[in-house]
Amino acid sequence: MAETDISVERITGNIGAVVHGPDLRKPLSDHAFAVLRQAILDHGVIFLRGQDIGMDQYWAFMEGFGQPMKEESSGTDHDTAADVMTGDLSRSRHGTAVWHADTTSLAMPPIATALRAVQVPSFGGDTCWSSMYAAWNALSAPMQHMLDGLTAVHSVQLTIDRMRDLGPGFEANYSRRNAREQIHPVVLTHPETGRKALYVNESFVTRIVELDLPESTAVLALLFRHIERPDFTMRWKWAAHDLAFWDNRAVQHFAVPDYETTRLMQRIVLAGAKPASRLP
Repeated sequence: MAETDISVERITGNIGAVVHGPDLRKPLSDHAFAVLRQAILDHGVIFLRGQDIGMDQYWAFMEGFGQPMKEESSGTDHDTAADVMTGDLSRSRHGTAVWHADTTSLAMPPIATALRAVQVPSFGGDTCWSSMYAAWNALSAPMQHMLDGLTAVHSVQLTIDRMRDLGPGFEANYSRRNAREQIHPVVLTHPETGRKALYVNESFVTRIVELDLPESTAVLALLFRHIERPDFTMRWKWAAHDLAFWDNRAVQHFAVPDYETTRLMQRIVLAGAKPASRLP
C-alpha cells in the first residue's frame, strides 16, 4: 500500500473519522498501521467501510494494535480467531441502550474495541459515540478540581440486571471474568496521549468512593447527562461490512435500539490495562 492511498476524513469537531484506503483483505504496511493508530488517538473512533473480510483477516488486523480477544464478557488472553462468533445484537439491544465504555467492571478493561457489521437492519440500529476528552474539557475549573483524584466503583451487577432477558448463560460469562466490583479513577490520564478524560459511565459505575452517597448520586447524575451533549457526540448509520474501531479509554458509546430485525456483528477487543489518574 502506497502512503498516499490512505486519507482520514473527519466527521465532527470532537469525535470520529472515516479512514479511506485500507483493504483488510491484504496485509497492511507499518505506515498504514501507524496512520490508523494515530487516527484513533486523534479522533476516538474510526470507520473503515467495505471490509468484506474473514475472521482470520479481522484478527490479524487487530494484532497490529495489541492482543486481541473475543467479546469482552468471556474473552481470555488465549483466544484465537476461531473463538470469535457472529452475534445477533438485536437480542441485547435494550440492555446496551445506555452510554458506556466496554466492561469497565474488569480490573483491566479493554483498551479498544472493534465492531464489524455483517448484517444490518433496513433502518435503525445506529451507534453513537461521545468523546470523554471533550466532556472533561467542557467542565468548569472548580468541577475539574473536585473530580480529579476521586475514584469510582464499577460493578458488573448493573449490566447483569439489564441483561436478565438473555438468560443465566450471560450472567455466568460475565461473572467468570468479573469481580463484582472494581475501583477506577473518575478522571484518567490517557497513557498514549497524556490527555485527561472522564472515566465514569452509567452502565457500570455505582458510586464515587470519596463522597457521601447523596453527594455521589447527585454528581454522577450530572456527569451521566453531561457526556450526552450533542457537541461531544456523533452518530453512525451502519452498512454491511463497515468496521468501527474505537479507544475504550477515551470514548463512550450508545447502541440505539430502534429496530426489530436481525443485526449481526463481530466484536473483537484488545486486552486491557489498569486505568490510572496520573502517568507513571
